[in-house]
Amino acid sequence: MRAAFKREQTARKEAEAANQAKSAFLAVMSHEIRTPLNGVLGMAEALADSGLREDQQEILDTITDSGNLLLTIVDDILDLSKVEAGKLELETLPSNVNEIFMSLCQQYRPRIEAKGLSFTTVLSGLMVKGEVWAKLDPTRLRQVLGNLLSNALKFTAEGAVSFSVSAAHLGEETILLDFNIRDTGTGIHEKQHGKLFNPFTQAQASVNRRHGGTGLGLVVAQQICKEMGGGIEFTSAEGEGSEFHVSLVLEAAEPPKQTAQEENDWSRAVLADRRWRVLAAEDNLTNQLVLRHLLKEFDLDLTIVSDGAELFDLWQAEGADLILMDVNMPVMDGVTATCKIREVESQEERQPVPIIAISANAMLHQVQGYMANGMSDHVAKPTRKADLFPAIARLLCDTHDRLPCKGATT
Repeated sequence: MRAAFKREQTARKEAEAANQAKSAFLAVMSHEIRTPLNGVLGMAEALADSGLREDQQEILDTITDSGNLLLTIVDDILDLSKVEAGKLELETLPSNVNEIFMSLCQQYRPRIEAKGLSFTTVLSGLMVKGEVWAKLDPTRLRQVLGNLLSNALKFTAEGAVSFSVSAAHLGEETILLDFNIRDTGTGIHEKQHGKLFNPFTQAQASVNRRHGGTGLGLVVAQQICKEMGGGIEFTSAEGEGSEFHVSLVLEAAEPPKQTAQEENDWSRAVLADRRWRVLAAEDNLTNQLVLRHLLKEFDLDLTIVSDGAELFDLWQAEGADLILMDVNMPVMDGVTATCKIREVESQEERQPVPIIAISANAMLHQVQGYMANGMSDHVAKPTRKADLFPAIARLLCDTHDRLPCKGATT
């Protein structure tokens, strides 16, 4: 009995060690794939601003869509490791449900109709009376619904796809959201229903060859819904299509004082207010080029160096209004460089310079580690203007007076 118990303990420890090793490997692979993707998607965004012909824009859109698809696959694999470790990360933000729904409709309608399918969208309940705001993770909700819409498109050769949303009050502070995605596709045989939410599994052996996909999307989507206080249900029969139902019980939210467009205008006004001295550390030459193109519309005094040691020396000699810091670099990494800067600031009683971590390491515990080591904010790679500009503007406003729209984001 004692020997059997000891063997069981040993087997459990070996399994836990193997799982930790797998999670570490997936995190490293995510970083390594995200880094070149930053070059692909960053340069695509820069090229989109260069005034392309219609045929050139179509080519660029294809490149962007393919890059985003690869990013989705990378995220699915990383998310699975988080699900298995019980560390799936969600943030809760006041979110416009109407806007999320309409943006998904706009994203998928051209693809669905290009396949010769009809696409029906329906708003009901509170959704038709005005904007519905709830506290949720908008990125994760888009991930769930996008996965279901992608599957409906993938498995429907003819007929239709419908997408509907309904909202209702369950109380003064609580909202029930119901999303339905229905298709007239191949459907799922009853014998395969139990496999649908298993990782790396698809309902039919031929699915991967015919349609592609990792078989991870529904696993992650199910866990996201559970974390947000809801779940996914489905009905389907072989040859009769499928219907997926996402139900979420959420806390109601008030809309923010500033719209996304107002924040975008404000961010640009702050960056254009003066010739800011910006230092950046980035060892990848392609990502250096991406950063220059992202910021080229502003007259910045921008210097980019290849490692944290070089940036630290430059900051000591010339100072800076703001620093953009890669994390994984040779010679001196971004965290070490940040710690050295904060140490000097403390010793010499200098005002802390804002430091934004720009890294493909985007897991919650990694970002928390950057903040604990003195960084001011984090922007994940692939880097997008919509994420980078507001982060820079907020930090500049925190350290300088008399800026445009001071306090507009509070």
